Amino acid sequence: MAAPISKKVYIFGHSFVNRLKDFIRHDPSLRYDFGLTGSPMIQYTGFPGATVGRLRNNLENIVDFNPDIVVLVIGTNDIFDPNHSTLPVASAIRDLVDTLIFCAWNSARYCSANPS
Repeated sequence: MAAPISKKVYIFGHSFVNRLKDFIRHDPSLRYDFGLTGSPMIQYTGFPGATVGRLRNNLENIVDFNPDIVVLVIGTNDIFDPNHSTLPVASAIRDLVDTLIFCAWNSARYCSANPS
């Protein structure tokens, strides 16, 4: 019988997430489970070219997985655009994190990526 899952980790963001997954997969000296104890379940989801706004529209991926730990790799594509300044990007990231916290404290049925 397989060991029970100790932690569920969701790594979510832009294309760097996919690159990380590929990098770890092809380097035998690295651990896919990041050295977490037990039998963690790690989910990698990356959206190439994604901005914070686009990622916000995909939060249901995180909510549906119901992870213990969330790692966000976000904002790089936003600040790479010379038409975006850092303060609105930081504000959008904070808003996305606030939404995730709300979702964590409430059930997914009350969670919305675009609350009114």
